Amino acid sequence: MNENAVADYKMFDLRGIDWPEVSPSRTPSGVRVNADNSMACSAYTACIRVISDAVSALPLHVYERLANGGKQKATSHPVYRLLHMQPNPWQTAQEFRDWMTGMYLHYGASYAEIRPGARGAVSELWPLHSSRMEAERLEDGTLRYRYREPSGRQTVYSQEQIFALRFTTEDGIKPIPTYKLFQNVIGLSQALEAHAATFFGNNARPGIVLESDNPIPAEAAERLREQWERMHRGADKAFRTAVLPNGVKAHELSSSNEAAQMLESRNFAVTECARIFRVPCHMIQQLDRSTYNNIEVQGTEFVQHCLLPHLKRWEAAISRDLIVDDERYFAEHSVSGLLRGDHASRSAYYVSALQNGWMTINEIRELENLNPIGPEGDKHFVQLNMTTLDKVGQEPPAPEPMPEPPVEDEESPADDAEDQAEEEDTTDGN
Repeated sequence: MNENAVADYKMFDLRGIDWPEVSPSRTPSGVRVNADNSMACSAYTACIRVISDAVSALPLHVYERLANGGKQKATSHPVYRLLHMQPNPWQTAQEFRDWMTGMYLHYGASYAEIRPGARGAVSELWPLHSSRMEAERLEDGTLRYRYREPSGRQTVYSQEQIFALRFTTEDGIKPIPTYKLFQNVIGLSQALEAHAATFFGNNARPGIVLESDNPIPAEAAERLREQWERMHRGADKAFRTAVLPNGVKAHELSSSNEAAQMLESRNFAVTECARIFRVPCHMIQQLDRSTYNNIEVQGTEFVQHCLLPHLKRWEAAISRDLIVDDERYFAEHSVSGLLRGDHASRSAYYVSALQNGWMTINEIRELENLNPIGPEGDKHFVQLNMTTLDKVGQEPPAPEPMPEPPVEDEESPADDAEDQAEEEDTTDGN
């Protein structure tokens, strides 16, 4: 490896970075940020909710690879039930995937214990809180996990006993909590919210200075300040009449939140939180730059650039930790529902797919959440006037002649004579 390659490698080596501690120190905004109060930042929490809700709501199936290169749902596989229905006795599949995704976005990784049972080596998945888990690499290259139970007891797990999702890590194993990595952004947003709350809690008015021509002792000044705040501070005490001692005057400090760009700063803090997770701002109700023309494009970008990497991490972790025969079976999400356009766009798409023969009626009905129409819906159709390039300009083959309809045989003279004799005998008898 040359010197430039070594330098490039060190640029992306996070192990030597002195990450700032959050709990014992404050951010430059003056706010301490930790795992609990960071969730009070509305934009930060909204981004986590948007991603985790989308991931948990998407269909996730286990498929079996076919010899012809296709795939089919492996509904009998034990992992299929865990990911599609119920992974443990108290959670549904959506609740489990929502919790695991939220933990891994907040703490940088999430974990679940793999429990064997009647369905095989992977019968249940029990979630473990990310803040209590520590991972380390052993000399043989495998991982060992140490989990601190709520009771204080420590449980040791091998790599085969843990299902792990990793988001941001120092060395590929030890996670970096997202709230810690972006503590300055979260702290700024919380400081702006606290400032706005204090401003409106003070009747949306700047501070008041009580001034006296005569000297006021410290105790009397403190008592006067407390009386003023008790009588006039708070939205429910606005515009009350003030009675001041002799010689005391009230002066309002001139201040403007517009001059301090209060609203612009708060909007910027929301954009910063959205930038952390690559979530489009309109997904967290920041619609300043969203229009009717670009909202659909932004929705597609959310799936492609934000959601897809998280889905691939899920699928890769399932193949690594839960599926033994990963050459035959694999897990995959279906994002077609999120990429669908309006009715007109979908209709044009389906017509093109059906007329060109690469989708069937039943496949289209499945995408629209409709039942199949039967075996006849599995047929592929193509247009009659389509041909290959090597046959362009050639005379079309002559149509085959239509078969002539069968002609009834004419009655012979002998048959006519017999019929006439029968009629005469009948007449004579009468």
